Amino acid sequence: MPRPAPPALRIPLLAWLVGLPGVACLVAGVVLLAGDFAAVHPLLGEPATALALLVSAGALIGSAAFPVALARLADRDRPQ
Repeated sequence: MPRPAPPALRIPLLAWLVGLPGVACLVAGVVLLAGDFAAVHPLLGEPATALALLVSAGALIGSAAFPVALARLADRDRPQ
């Protein structure tokens, strides 16, 4: 007997609102690690700037996972 297909992953709006800036911070942090942007602005030439963006990206993406997990738990508790 075939198993029913799992329900489609529903990503809440809050996860998008927190996750997309996290992805933007991640991309900016990687770009700052790869190049020297001190000519653009003195703060962009510091290695700690890239590290701060990468840590912020991790925090934002981790925070975006909570609404997704809560939505999955709520879907699992809903009667079929």
